[in-house]
Amino acid sequence: MLIIPAVDLKSSEVVRLYKGDFNRIDRYETGVEEVVRSYFIAGIRRLHVVFLWGAHTGKLKNEEAALEQIVKTRAIYSPECRIQLGGGIRKYGQIRKFSDMGIDFFIIGTSILVPLAMQEGFTKNEIKLFYQKGGKEFREDIEIPEPDMMERFDTELKEKILVAVDYRKDETALSGWEVTVPLTPHYVIKRLLEKGYRRFVITNVDRDGTLQGADIKSAELILDKIAHCQEKPLEVIISGGITTESDINALRALKNGPDGVIIGKALYQKKLDVRTLIKKFQDN
Repeated sequence: MLIIPAVDLKSSEVVRLYKGDFNRIDRYETGVEEVVRSYFIAGIRRLHVVFLWGAHTGKLKNEEAALEQIVKTRAIYSPECRIQLGGGIRKYGQIRKFSDMGIDFFIIGTSILVPLAMQEGFTKNEIKLFYQKGGKEFREDIEIPEPDMMERFDTELKEKILVAVDYRKDETALSGWEVTVPLTPHYVIKRLLEKGYRRFVITNVDRDGTLQGADIKSAELILDKIAHCQEKPLEVIISGGITTESDINALRALKNGPDGVIIGKALYQKKLDVRTLIKKFQDN
């Protein structure tokens, strides 16, 4: 099982949100380079990086310099470690640009899920209502600036895409977790598997950043339903609320357990130690 530390960036700061709430931000004095260096030296095989401003607004701000520093630090301490990047990626050109910088995987949610919702029969007016319910304006030029982007992904590029299937209760969340659409996460994954997507990050929004523990029951339900799909995923990663080794043990013990777990606040607040987790849980 992959142990994947999360580095959430707001401009060049390392921060964590509580349930994705941009009004409840924990800032950490430790700089980006110091944080990722400690993870690379510990032996991680995957790093999770999110542009929070991009996830919130659909526009990237000042995070690219921090990302360049992360890539340079990896080259020195752990060249084999792969980096997965998400947050506000809405354009095909952004994927190509960050790929050239050295990013290995791309976490994409809104720009895949909004077109999928439309394909499932929801009208633009209905989607606008979902956004209004979440207290957010639906701007098509930001949320889906390239509505044909899904069609531009060839098989090779789809191998590099991790679809962010975030959920609150039984609904799928998007646009920085502020909006939900009435599609269950396992149904979304089933439909995307049929379209050739094979990698997924599943996050319980109501647990993320809370240190309340992973929601094992809902994770098990989703993973079991995915296991019965005709098309099988290459990789499923679980995120949201992982706080103790017991959370990881419980996920690993599931019949259809995940391929990795993303851990954020529990590492920053020293509830968990990345070196210990790698020794106990990460496959050699």
